[in-house]
Amino acid sequence: MSKTVAPTRTYHHGDLRQALIEAACEHLRTSGADTLSLRALARTIGVSQTAPYRHFESKSALFAAIAYYGFELLRVELQAACDKCGDDTEAAILETGLSYVRWAQDNSEKYQLFFDSSLVDFSLHEELIDAGTAAFEVLLNPIETAIEEGILIDKPIVLLAGTLWSTVHGVASLLISMGELAEEEFATNQPVVGVMRQLSADPRATLEILVKSLKPVGKD
Repeated sequence: MSKTVAPTRTYHHGDLRQALIEAACEHLRTSGADTLSLRALARTIGVSQTAPYRHFESKSALFAAIAYYGFELLRVELQAACDKCGDDTEAAILETGLSYVRWAQDNSEKYQLFFDSSLVDFSLHEELIDAGTAAFEVLLNPIETAIEEGILIDKPIVLLAGTLWSTVHGVASLLISMGELAEEEFATNQPVVGVMRQLSADPRATLEILVKSLKPVGKD
């Protein structure tokens, strides 16, 4: 009498790779990178513990995929902000800068991967460099146009772009940190609290002051 062999159990998921990325993003938001594992993510989304390895050979590979996904989302967000300004170059600089800050706040788990080399080694992932460059170029384009139109001072674009980007990055990083601080930590650092609350309430004002400082003398 032949023995009946039970069919091998397989997972069924419409897009396992994307599901893993989204589950990992949620874990990063709530619990951080240290406690994340591919096996735990598999349990979270209800697939076999070996299934994630069909898409990501390691946690580092997963982090790289999240960073790439983040750069793509950021590029689309920045381009939409720029496009809605039409031919108003100064508005495009401000709106893309504000969009960068808001996106970083809303996607801090992806944003941290852009800058933490202990989690993502860009030298191993050329596609990340390309994706990051594509997003940065959206910030760069209205700055280049503003120099050509005489809206900003005639300095090398790398200097002006670096000045503007370091500001939006700094504002974004501070606001992300602000969201992570407990109330008692605010109470012990009053001068910093005032600055951070002002940034949170009106980041546009900071960018407007910066852009004004980069205009030629006599330009309002």
